[in-house]
Amino acid sequence: MAILPTLSTAPPAGMDKSDIKKQTEELVKELSELQNLLFAEGKHSLLIVLQGMDASGKDGLIRDVFSAVNPMGCQVKPFKKPTEREMAHDFLWRIHQHVPQK
Repeated sequence: MAILPTLSTAPPAGMDKSDIKKQTEELVKELSELQNLLFAEGKHSLLIVLQGMDASGKDGLIRDVFSAVNPMGCQVKPFKKPTEREMAHDFLWRIHQHVPQK
């Protein structure tokens, strides 16, 4: 298991910030197309869990990556510090009740 302070925040070797931004833009366009396909088919749902400490960049990630996604097709559920009861279960236990339907 990786220890958080030992993980590098630098971009992958051989890539600079402009390359990463370009790839992100391409993936954002693809995400928008995939949302349309998921909605049109009506058979599947998608759950995305973002977990991080305060000020870890979750809000910025949501703004940047999900900018092309139609908000009418999304639900956002924030979670605060887990309670003792929640801590007694696996980390997805409290999320189960919010999993989207097909």
